[in-house]
Amino acid sequence: MANVPTTQYGDAEVTIYDVIEADADMAEEITAGGGEARATADGCEQLYTRLETVHAKVVELKVPGLLAGWLIQLMEKTGTVRARALAIADGLPAAAEAISVAGSNAAAIYRPPADVTRDYGHTRPAERDYHNE
Repeated sequence: MANVPTTQYGDAEVTIYDVIEADADMAEEITAGGGEARATADGCEQLYTRLETVHAKVVELKVPGLLAGWLIQLMEKTGTVRARALAIADGLPAAAEAISVAGSNAAAIYRPPADVTRDYGHTRPAERDYHNE
């Protein structure tokens, strides 16, 4: 057989235990990110309110130039950022659930053979020719 690329690794650098642990950690981080996204949206709301106040004062004082228009543009951008932060916050729980389910599925399917392999003192199944095909 010619040189066929293989996806097999010579060393067991990442085990199923690492994958399961990483999935659990990632689900927690994603969940925490939802709180951060909501905090960002709240900050945007506060900024928008303050920009509105400044804009009203600029209009009241009849400040010449482009400042009033720039404030409106900043308010629009702040609203866009807020909307995106809320969309992210709304989508993150589903992402956390998906990665948690993937970790649970990996644990259910791959942990038992990994436990048996570990119990025999190995970090991965014995090398066989069919592993390299």
